[in-house]
Amino acid sequence: MTRLRFRPFPTSRSGAFGRGLALLTLPLLLAACASSPPVHYYTLQGPAPKPPAVPRAAAPFLLEVQGVNVASQADQPQLMVRTGDGSVAAMYSERWSSPLGDEIRGALSDALKHDLGALDVQVVKPGPAAPVWRVQTDVQRFDLVSGSMAQLDATWRVRPVNLKGQGLLCRSVVTETVTQAGIPALVAAQQRAVAALAGAMASAMRGQTPDSGGAVQMLGCSPLPDADKS
Repeated sequence: MTRLRFRPFPTSRSGAFGRGLALLTLPLLLAACASSPPVHYYTLQGPAPKPPAVPRAAAPFLLEVQGVNVASQADQPQLMVRTGDGSVAAMYSERWSSPLGDEIRGALSDALKHDLGALDVQVVKPGPAAPVWRVQTDVQRFDLVSGSMAQLDATWRVRPVNLKGQGLLCRSVVTETVTQAGIPALVAAQQRAVAALAGAMASAMRGQTPDSGGAVQMLGCSPLPDADKS
């Protein structure tokens, strides 16, 4: 019987070189990952406010704070910070915890619920006859200016559905001064800006004129026709 001999395939020099290069590259990649700065996540929803000492009656209406449209320049997962020379820097290690439109919507909802004592029907759709204040917001500018200010420029609409009230279409510019350096100070200023914008909206729902005051500058309001209430 003839015996068959099997010889191992010879290893090519190029294959050995590739494996050696991979072994040398792996520690460099691991070192690069280890040296990358940690990612920090931020939210526009501030700490929950303390409940009032005297519980107030619930509002006789619901809130429907709809999704917020944000200008594409600012609608990024990372914080976009303006510098003194007019440029915008993307802070890749400083990120929003959710899409910016969701962050603004959540912060507006929290502030309005606290100011008005109403519930937001963000999950459960209200019945066809439920009294609702509907809130729509478009953010044209959402600026974080390093060491200077946080600014929010928004066009917003509040309209009553199944209840008495005057719907309004308004534009507001909210400016909060920043006196400290660093990203947390900028985020805290934008938290205050969104809360101030919600305060103007709440005034409109109460039937009050949302005049300029404090950080809020009103650039005009127009009444919505009654046909827009449906």
